[in-house]
Amino acid sequence: MSFDVHVHPWTRDFMKKNGPIMKACDFFKLDVDKLPGSTEQILEEMEASGVARAVILGQDTSATRNPAFRNYTLRNDEIAAMAAGSKDRLVPFAGVDPNAGSGAVKELKRAVRELGMRGLKIHSSANSVYINDRKLMFPIYEYCQEAGIPVLLHTGTTGLGDTEIRYSKPELVDEVCTAFPDLKVVMAHFGWPWPEVTLAIALRSPNVFIDVSGWKPRYIPQSVMPYLNGILQDRFLFGTDYPMLRHKEWMDDFKASLEPKLKPGVSEKLLSGNAKRLFA
Repeated sequence: MSFDVHVHPWTRDFMKKNGPIMKACDFFKLDVDKLPGSTEQILEEMEASGVARAVILGQDTSATRNPAFRNYTLRNDEIAAMAAGSKDRLVPFAGVDPNAGSGAVKELKRAVRELGMRGLKIHSSANSVYINDRKLMFPIYEYCQEAGIPVLLHTGTTGLGDTEIRYSKPELVDEVCTAFPDLKVVMAHFGWPWPEVTLAIALRSPNVFIDVSGWKPRYIPQSVMPYLNGILQDRFLFGTDYPMLRHKEWMDDFKASLEPKLKPGVSEKLLSGNAKRLFA
């Protein structure tokens, strides 16, 4: 059974209220009428595809000035409630808006201590904040390191509209890892179109993990494959980017196109073993 580390608990109605998400649907060439009708559908689709657990990601743009993201926030209480009703199948990650300053750290502490959040998700391009912003981001990282929770960072380009890639360049993570050597970092989407930079950071930072979400397995760049099959095989994580990619769609493609290329034992590490170590 697999462990998906990158799931957005979005419903069709929520997505339709968000212009940037609708532009992402165009980017992924999705049929809007086939988007999830309810959050319960996540568990149904996981069950049908053999996915045992999934990280559901919070998001917060409540202090972000970009008006395109005024409807983008999913409150941490909502994320926690979804997870609480899942019989431990959904693992909640908090969302905070770095633009809130000290308020972001306060909310993160509440989410972890009172709501039981297991990690943090930050999409720097959505928040228009650089990953390595020492004033706004470093206090957040300091608490994550202190609490021992991983932070999942969007890295690289994005299908979301009304954003700028410059805030999420993977090279910015290097400064973070240097300043916080014990911080567990997940670099989402292997930082494409800079996967080599992502790989280089992971090679020199033992607490960096890389998720493959947002890509059908057949399209994972060839430059990534030797590391997935070799020296970094203990740090790659399965993720779908649901609902942009659905579980059955990803799993079917994995079995047909990627699994046959993987060395013995690598599939288990990618699909679940590495995620279990991340939360150990």
